Amino acid sequence: MKPRRPLAALVLSVATLVLLAACGQPVPAEQQILDRLVAMTTALESGDIDDFMAPVADDFIAGNAGLDRRSLGLLARRERLARSAIRVRRMATEVELIGDERATASFQALATGGSGWLPDEGRLWQVDTGWRRDGGDWVLISAEWSPLVGR
Repeated sequence: MKPRRPLAALVLSVATLVLLAACGQPVPAEQQILDRLVAMTTALESGDIDDFMAPVADDFIAGNAGLDRRSLGLLARRERLARSAIRVRRMATEVELIGDERATASFQALATGGSGWLPDEGRLWQVDTGWRRDGGDWVLISAEWSPLVGR
């Protein structure tokens, strides 16, 4: 029986090309925004406020809270320092593109704080955010939040 190296080499070459093509696909805008939200949540939970603030635009505004970028950073630092742990669970996230340069992301977030297995406190929020493409990255330009329970 003859070795089938040419066929194996062809199959391997085709498989490699398919993998390279798949790796070269651009990440959809919706996924980029979701990835930003995950990174911000992870940073907040770990206490890295600089990383939390990294995707926040210089002209950010939180309409309902009257916060600018600096004030949001101070609020995040205060909340993180006030609790031994913060956990955020995002649910029902919907990203909507508005053309190629703008988007919104709306979701519910269960935010809890405390030191033990069970949280000392928690609240369910509705969060609506606005995003703008800045070069190749999406930046957070606006946010509004309101409690869904315990208003």
